[in-house]
Order: sequence, then structure tokens, then C-alpha cells
Amino acid sequence: MKLIEARKNSGITQEKLSREINVTLKHYQNIEHGITVPSVTIALHICEVLEIDPRDIDEWKDRRQPS
Repeated sequence: MKLIEARKNSGITQEKLSREINVTLKHYQNIEHGITVPSVTIALHICEVLEIDPRDIDEWKDRRQPS
């Protein structure tokens, strides 16, 4: 699932979520659009607020090819 979908499914605005996780709106928007990769702490906090598993977010999945 995309982060934007998870947020919209939760009915939370970008502004409210950014306040909940204590980052600027611009920083959160950069995370949501894949410009910035969040720290583990911020990623976990986002998932806690949205009540989702961080492993379900497409942007954060491991894209390495198995050897």
C-alpha cells in the first residue's frame, strides 16, 4: 500500500499527521512523495498514528534482488 493511501484511508490530513509525528508539513510531504526517506523512529511513529504495519508500505519495502 502507498503511504498516501494509508493516510487517506485513516481520514487524516497531511497537516494533522505532521503535527502528530512532530515534523514540519513540508518534511512529511517529502516523505509521502518519496523525496525523503524517514528515519526509523519517524516511520514507526507514522505507522503508529495510521495504525498500519510498516512492512505494508510500498515505498519502504526492500527492493534488493535475492542473490
